[in-house]
Amino acid sequence: MLLASIIIHAAQPIRQERSAASIYHLLQGKRSAQTLQDAHMYGLTHLFGIYPKLSRQVFDKLAANIMQEEGQDIKKNMPYFNGMAYQSQTEPFLYRLLLLVQLLSNQTKGENRYIPVTDNPAIQHWIKQLYRQEQHRLDDWRNGVYEELYGLLEELPQIQAELFVDRLTGYHHIGLTTVQLAEKYHVHDTDVLLYQTSTIHHLLQHAETDTAAFPHLAALMDRPQHKIRSITSTAQKTRTMLERGMSVEQIALVRGLTENTIKDHIVEITWLDGEALSSKFISDTDAAVILECAMQAGTNKLKQIHALLEGKYDYFQIRLALALRKEQEVKA
Repeated sequence: MLLASIIIHAAQPIRQERSAASIYHLLQGKRSAQTLQDAHMYGLTHLFGIYPKLSRQVFDKLAANIMQEEGQDIKKNMPYFNGMAYQSQTEPFLYRLLLLVQLLSNQTKGENRYIPVTDNPAIQHWIKQLYRQEQHRLDDWRNGVYEELYGLLEELPQIQAELFVDRLTGYHHIGLTTVQLAEKYHVHDTDVLLYQTSTIHHLLQHAETDTAAFPHLAALMDRPQHKIRSITSTAQKTRTMLERGMSVEQIALVRGLTENTIKDHIVEITWLDGEALSSKFISDTDAAVILECAMQAGTNKLKQIHALLEGKYDYFQIRLALALRKEQEVKA
């Protein structure tokens, strides 16, 4: 079961220092400072938000059976995911593509009356706008979407490509539901959704990095920068106020939040932007001392690091140092 393999993969770096619930929040894409920090700290950003509709009951039942397994490193068997980068893009891109394929297929046959694959008004409006702009180039779109999809799906494992193709709806053809796909391919319905997400991330990654080769798929994407998209909106507000020269105390007062919440935002920003703002709160020397302690102790547990350093640094400084670790490694 793919979901079980993903849980095992996530548990390998995290199991000694976090509860199983932290993995659930990671997969669901909970946009809290702790979950975002865990994703970066344990190298699990690719799994962040890959299953937003994951049931807690399903997760708990599965995790209870497998969290104690040592298991082998199954990373090489994992489908491609890039959750932190594409979490907000996955569903809009998927349904734009599904509705576009349906439109192009029916238009070829001169059929203008059909039930759209999604009743999401925003998706329907988006495709209608595209149609108005490109209605004189629909043959180019039809050929282009086919060629781009064919080439990229050919790179995937057969079952993953076929699951996606069988989902497509066209002229006088209704795509299979998640339950129908699970029955046809003898997999769990949760795995159908995970394979679908992996396929969309695969398409997005190629469309984003090589727009010239995949212009039609790239046109279906939104264009916000990853860092802006990854930082929570409330942390973004804090960053703006910090850049204006406001202190933690001032921001907390103006926003009606606790100082600890503002510090959570600063740590979150540091994971994504490095020392741009954190240098105001911790020096390179102090960060190096904390990181050396964490490395020698082989832990990311704040309480343990704090005790080993005999309380010389507070938890906020320790969290900032850990957030800076990736940047320090790159410099080294």
